[in-house]
Amino acid sequence: MKGIRAILAEVFKPGLCVGCGGCVGLCPYISFYDGKVIYTDECTRDEGRCYEVCPRIQCSIGQVDEEPIGPYLAILRSRARNTEIRQTTQYGGTITALILLALKEGLIKKAVLTSDDSQGAPSGVIAQTEEEVMACSGSRYVGAGSLEAFNRAVKEETIPCGIVGLPCQAESLRSMQASPLSHPQHKDSVTIVLGLFCTWSLDYRSLNRFLKEKNLKTPIIKYDIPPPPANVFQVTTRDKETIEFPLDDIRSFVMPGCAFCRDMTAEKADLSVGTVEGMEEWNTLIIRTKIGQELLELADKKGVLELEQLPRSNLEHLKEASLAKRRRKPH
Repeated sequence: MKGIRAILAEVFKPGLCVGCGGCVGLCPYISFYDGKVIYTDECTRDEGRCYEVCPRIQCSIGQVDEEPIGPYLAILRSRARNTEIRQTTQYGGTITALILLALKEGLIKKAVLTSDDSQGAPSGVIAQTEEEVMACSGSRYVGAGSLEAFNRAVKEETIPCGIVGLPCQAESLRSMQASPLSHPQHKDSVTIVLGLFCTWSLDYRSLNRFLKEKNLKTPIIKYDIPPPPANVFQVTTRDKETIEFPLDDIRSFVMPGCAFCRDMTAEKADLSVGTVEGMEEWNTLIIRTKIGQELLELADKKGVLELEQLPRSNLEHLKEASLAKRRRKPH
């Protein structure tokens, strides 16, 4: 096993960190600041949990599974029945509805989500109330280090948590559960993992600098990338104004480490959620584990979600997009 010196050489110095936050809080020398994982002091340990949980260490560029979307039990389309949730969130509101259900039914005590700090930078938050969950609605498209919040929540004790994260974060959590170096509370607190589809994530500092150059002074409440052929990056401000930028203008802000990721659909999650092309009020929902299936059955029983079969054309398009990410080569 290796430690922080190896992760510095293999991930930090080559610029491959994707800001998942899995290592933050496990080590006193690694922090998350202004949208970036930073190394604050020298560590002399020969092995460490930081190395064990890093998704850029664990991914294998030479071993690409040709199965486009990984293992699953079923694939559906879904949306929250609660219209307030649908109006507040992006697309179908499935993730928000499931997290609220898990909290209400006592399946989890805390939800690890992503929001913005007082300066507008993305960060992980621990939510326990409906108000706190609703405040985290919406996509951010930037590395948010939100697993730091999980590490902070379970530092002293085991607490059943529901974690919403990107594919890299789901992978980090599973590595955390499997590592012999992990503390019991880290292994046992991962109760439900809800994964988000992801093609790539943006560097927050680069994106923020770009938006400031465009004289966007009003706080931003929402980011979005509409499906093709739009080819734009949308930013919605607190004043409800939506500004569009050509997608090519922000591609240079994609974090280099994302080029090594082969997982578009969060294959290590219990449930994976994304958009449905051409159906803005629906989510694609992939059931991957028994835990995910049981949560979905509860959601159906309680009338929390509308569930329908995903049209075959949408499934085929999803597989094509996911396979394209599997086969892409790092620059």
